Amino acid sequence: LQIKIERMSSQMKKELRAKQVMLAVMDSQTGRVLAIASSNRFLPKDIKRSDYPSLNSSMIEYSFEPGSVIKPITFALLLDKKLINPYDLVNGHNGKFKIGNKVITDEHKFAWLSAEDTIVHSSNVGIAQLAQKLSGQEFHEGLKSFGFTQKSTPDLIYEKSGTIPSINWLNKEIYKATSSYGYSMHVNLMQLLRAYSAFNNNGRIVTPHIVDSFIDEFGVETKLENEEEIQIIKSATALRMQKILVKTVNKGTGTKAITKGLVVGGKTGTAHIVEKGKYVNKYNTAFMGFVNDKNVNLTMGVIVVQPKKSQFASQTAVPVFKKAIDILVEDGYLKPDIVE
Repeated sequence: LQIKIERMSSQMKKELRAKQVMLAVMDSQTGRVLAIASSNRFLPKDIKRSDYPSLNSSMIEYSFEPGSVIKPITFALLLDKKLINPYDLVNGHNGKFKIGNKVITDEHKFAWLSAEDTIVHSSNVGIAQLAQKLSGQEFHEGLKSFGFTQKSTPDLIYEKSGTIPSINWLNKEIYKATSSYGYSMHVNLMQLLRAYSAFNNNGRIVTPHIVDSFIDEFGVETKLENEEEIQIIKSATALRMQKILVKTVNKGTGTKAITKGLVVGGKTGTAHIVEKGKYVNKYNTAFMGFVNDKNVNLTMGVIVVQPKKSQFASQTAVPVFKKAIDILVEDGYLKPDIVE
């Protein structure tokens, strides 16, 4: 599985003309990592100077502004505190909304949309307004409870644990708004994978683990115990979020991930890249979500670093996610429920 996912990531790097493609697949209930791959690899027996940047594990060392994949987390915090109803109407302001001296824009313009459709159709304007219902402290503590600014797994070293705005900053309308759709913070792929496991595991996050056991020089195997699962949102909130993320795949920005006979949910994200303190015309794209059959629940995440083919996650990260699902089906990890 690992080899197939790695080969696919290399192929997609070329196709998308990207700097790197990263992908991780984890069991949502146990935290067992099935595959963790990057297109930028090296041959351990023959490391060249050009391989040096690839010696770092990008899944934990590449820290970036995540963009819209944070929206479901913002939404889950609001939902869990009963600050919103999924059917509340939100003013889309026809795609432009001013907070202070900053104008927040949407790719697709809406006059009005339901609260849950701010996720389905990825409305910055919508989620920026909803996020104002959270206090700075609620938002800050909520992001921390989802595992941001903390190490995602003890099995990988040199992790960059990222940053989120302080409570004081999050009390300011503009930072509350920009953080609600994934700017003003830095995360890595494994942190996102851990956070998203809550939506596929009744509101509990699991710790990704790559090592199952240690074997000493006498051949004695010591199994490692799984880290404790942490309940961060109510199971009812997680179930609702799961439905919204499935709707996002079926009717929103993730339609290219639809797979007959499997339950697929997820959220796209595109974020500008900062160079020398300024946002430039380069992007990272992401797709975080899950794929389930009747017996197996998997959390999956894809990050595409600076694709030149398209700046949209729906055209870059989602097709990588779909190819990973196809490999998982092909190798028997998932069994689609299709009646012949």
